[in-house]
Amino acid sequence: MRKYLLLLLLPLIAACSGSDNQDDKNANYIMTNDFEAFDGWIPANGSLNAEQAHSGKYSIKVDKAQEYSMGFRNFLGKVSARKPYKVKLSCWAYLPSNKATAHYQLQILDPVTGEKIFEDGIVLTNMINDYRTWVKAEKTIKLPENIAYSHEIRVFLWRATAEVPVYIDDVSLILLE
Repeated sequence: MRKYLLLLLLPLIAACSGSDNQDDKNANYIMTNDFEAFDGWIPANGSLNAEQAHSGKYSIKVDKAQEYSMGFRNFLGKVSARKPYKVKLSCWAYLPSNKATAHYQLQILDPVTGEKIFEDGIVLTNMINDYRTWVKAEKTIKLPENIAYSHEIRVFLWRATAEVPVYIDDVSLILLE
């Protein structure tokens, strides 16, 4: 009888004793967002919309009337305990056609002078060839040595020369190194 009880308890003991890999994964997220919690919490913003969504009800968009989407903005020292050297920028994008030439951008700025220290991102039409469907786009980005904890990191969608609406959802920025 004890043998059977031990066999029944073994999976429970194993589940409780392991390290929590999800916590390890979450520790590397600088930001992640699905835009579901913003409705009603932010001032009216044309980029938050319910026209298209990868998950849930909301996404952000840019179009001829909205040059830049709302975005993520914080100090490097607040989002990472260590200096980042490499990150992965990721989103799910919905492009109606090849005229959806928007960029999903990452910038690092000096908040005092406004000087742009670094900029890179994903030109969505360079990465996505399937239109009118949600497609994951991601890019590994090596950051320059001269960034500092006092610098500001920004992530946003920029219309660039897009002639049609462009939507992104389920965005993230993950610290790799």
